[in-house]
Amino acid sequence: PISGGCLGNCSYCKTKHARGKLSSYTEDAIIKRALQAASEGASEIWLASEDTGAYGLDIGSNIAILLNKVADSLPPGVMLKLGMTNP
Repeated sequence: PISGGCLGNCSYCKTKHARGKLSSYTEDAIIKRALQAASEGASEIWLASEDTGAYGLDIGSNIAILLNKVADSLPPGVMLKLGMTNP
């Protein structure tokens, strides 16, 4: 996952209670893991979390910045996919 926890307070969801507030991994850590997976033969890299659309708001970034950086880092032929972005 690219982050844990959630920023929302949806009445139907227990994610925030179970996992706490949003806690995003750094862009560098995500890129490093994506490159490792690609070097091990992965043909698709999925970026997902409980609250994917909120990625980075706790660390001064956002999902668009992350997508651009990961896409620019991946070798040719490795697809980048984004998981559901709304809770």
